[in-house]
Amino acid sequence: MEKVPPEHQKVLQDLDRLLSEAPDEASRSEIRRLRDSLNTPEMIAMARAAQDGASRRHSNPVLEFHDPLLPSIVTGIGCVVATAICLYAVVLAFKVPMVIVGRTALNPWVVAALAGAVSIAFTALSVTRAFSVRFDTAGMVSRITGGRWSGLYVGAMQWKDIRSLRERADRVLEVRAGSGEVFEIPMRVANYPILREHLENMVRLYGERP
Repeated sequence: MEKVPPEHQKVLQDLDRLLSEAPDEASRSEIRRLRDSLNTPEMIAMARAAQDGASRRHSNPVLEFHDPLLPSIVTGIGCVVATAICLYAVVLAFKVPMVIVGRTALNPWVVAALAGAVSIAFTALSVTRAFSVRFDTAGMVSRITGGRWSGLYVGAMQWKDIRSLRERADRVLEVRAGSGEVFEIPMRVANYPILREHLENMVRLYGERP
């Protein structure tokens, strides 16, 4: 008899409990039919495969590094200032119908709406990534969003293919594969020292340092 995964076994136990509490024979017959269909070798094998897949996903560590579209201090200050203006304008809108900015009369609700839109824009910019690279146990995958780093070579590389690293004068890290392919990573990504250390460890394992 195949060993039943714990989660699947719990479902079968719940069905046994419902079977003992069923009020009539028709309900008991329906519960038995459902339990028998879940207790087949095929269903048990599927449950085990799903459990093994979930375990592998949980145990596969992932590191992600990125270059934000704008510096975090810029987006943070912009978001705070715009939000403060929005809230202040809302408070004013309940007290006065118009406010004077310079020599221009403005509706406070319009000011609040504009400031709120700016705050949302800065929030969106704070999570926009011009470049990102993802590490896991198998290798790395890098990608570009927008035009800032459009000239760099990006793609996917397995760790067993890595051979060497080189920091260029233009602040770009070259990662070379055994096939001759070059993957480029801007050195301005967040937590670059950690990224560099991880890649150096992979080169020690699989390649040669220049």
